[in-house]
Amino acid sequence: MKAVLQKNNIVFSEHVVVAKTFAKRLVGLMFQSHLPEQEALLIKPCKSIHTFFMQFSIDVLFLSADHEIIDFIKAMPPYRLSPYQKHAASVLEVPAGLIDRFDIQRHDVVRFEA
Repeated sequence: MKAVLQKNNIVFSEHVVVAKTFAKRLVGLMFQSHLPEQEALLIKPCKSIHTFFMQFSIDVLFLSADHEIIDFIKAMPPYRLSPYQKHAASVLEVPAGLIDRFDIQRHDVVRFEA
């Protein structure tokens, strides 16, 4: 699945993995050495994340049920806990720097395509 910014139709992640089970949501990106440039992890449902046992920073997009970006964290370092996002339905974890590279803003909408 691909992640596309609806405002300009730019694909910013070519390969989005979905973590829907409790185990996959819990483990997420832990113990991986890096997140490849065109990959992302969609965690759903999700209102908060952690980066415990991770070896790299990530950008974090908190999405509403309609995939609108309601908040984000740039370059969240390892061993941190994000704030709880009451209105988030899911979280998209992407490589650090992606938010700035694609000028991603609050209220942008992410479209997921097969």
